Amino acid sequence: MILNITTGKNTINICFSSTAQVLINEYSAANFDSYLDNYNEYEDWIELYNSSSNSVDLNGWYLSDRASNPMKWNFTSSFNITANGVAVIFCSSRDEIIGNDAHTNFKLTQTKNNEKIILSDPAGIIVDSVDLVPNLTSHSRGRETNGSTNWSVFTTPTPSANNFNAQLEYLSLIHI
Repeated sequence: MILNITTGKNTINICFSSTAQVLINEYSAANFDSYLDNYNEYEDWIELYNSSSNSVDLNGWYLSDRASNPMKWNFTSSFNITANGVAVIFCSSRDEIIGNDAHTNFKLTQTKNNEKIILSDPAGIIVDSVDLVPNLTSHSRGRETNGSTNWSVFTTPTPSANNFNAQLEYLSLIHI
């Protein structure tokens, strides 16, 4: 199902599908010491999962952290995700793709309580999105297993690997 929302001169296309080929699979907005980028820095990251049996080139696709700007960052060159594979994109504001290393033009900010992660195809149709829910230092949030509909916490993040060992949610602390 595709929903077109028009506000003034802008039209936002939203695609609701449980069979999307490329999905947001995991993210960390608190990567302080668990996963280094190609610059040996700890940047926040988004992992995408290709659920199909064919490689997908994301050239022309978009990522964003804002519902008001779903096409904020564009994959401007070839960036492939292998069949049933994952790829990590760093949210460092470097705005570059060099080989298999991609860096968006934005950073994730979990303290604002209004950010999303949005993936759009080359036509600008949103194929997946998730509200950015805060996680603890060096933890991540993701699908329980690759492509699952259930989201969980990972106390040991799994970027560039299959999602496993998920924790349903953080335990509530009881104050006496």
